[in-house]
Amino acid sequence: MDNKKILRRSYQKKFDVLKKAVIERPKQGWLKTIREFLGMTTIQLAKKIDVSQPRVINMEKNEQNIKISTMERIADALNCDFIYAFVPRENIDDIIYNQAKKKALKIMNKVNKNMGLENQLAESEDTLEDLIKELLNNNIARIWDEN
Repeated sequence: MDNKKILRRSYQKKFDVLKKAVIERPKQGWLKTIREFLGMTTIQLAKKIDVSQPRVINMEKNEQNIKISTMERIADALNCDFIYAFVPRENIDDIIYNQAKKKALKIMNKVNKNMGLENQLAESEDTLEDLIKELLNNNIARIWDEN
């Protein structure tokens, strides 16, 4: 097994734990929620992060559009850690396999169109699995090519 597979499986275990720990975003957003939990005013937070009070109000209303570096600065001012992550919706190996299968089916459809005139269609499940394995073993990056 290559290093990438080992690393991927190691991270998959971490993703599985993280998925269970992901907390739903509060309706009013994290920034305002935590600030209010701490009993801090927008003026006080503004002073801590060296911005205007209206800017803090605007950031609370538009939390999804704040730069990561700014969120880290705000979190520090609130004595919090700002954590961001990409959490795969499915198992990483499943995502890769499904994409390889999608690519293999595209390749087979192209082959079938070219060979269809001669009535030599390549449609067996074994052929599909062989092509998937070839894609995964030879050049995995190919599975993400559009063509």
